[in-house]
Amino acid sequence: MALIEWNPTLELGVEQMDRQHRQLVKILNELHQAMRAGSQPRELMRVMEELILYTKYHFATEERLMAEASYPALPSHKQKHLALTAKVEEYAAEVLKGRATVSLTILQFLKDWLNRHILGTDREFAEFVKARSRAA
Repeated sequence: MALIEWNPTLELGVEQMDRQHRQLVKILNELHQAMRAGSQPRELMRVMEELILYTKYHFATEERLMAEASYPALPSHKQKHLALTAKVEEYAAEVLKGRATVSLTILQFLKDWLNRHILGTDREFAEFVKARSRAA
């Protein structure tokens, strides 16, 4: 059972973002599977690190696209990116120190955050891009 099933409602119509969102969903589902399978902490951390690195790559891509489009909400969007990255890195550090484990709580948090982010702030950007291309 996947934590997140990719579905058409998650499509934004901005190919680069959609492709990267699909990859984020894939990695999050890998983390969920590793946790459910009772994987060793080292394997869980490997997937967590992959998730963190890919998330940073994705956020940099989004911010570049937003800057290129002169998106007025870029500063607040960037703050949301920084906040999530800090929270996930803090959590990963706790797992690495043995003070926490990958749990359904963190997976649910990541799932909810990703859904809200794609369907909320990222969709707003996609609509901004589409409106600009129609006006051009």
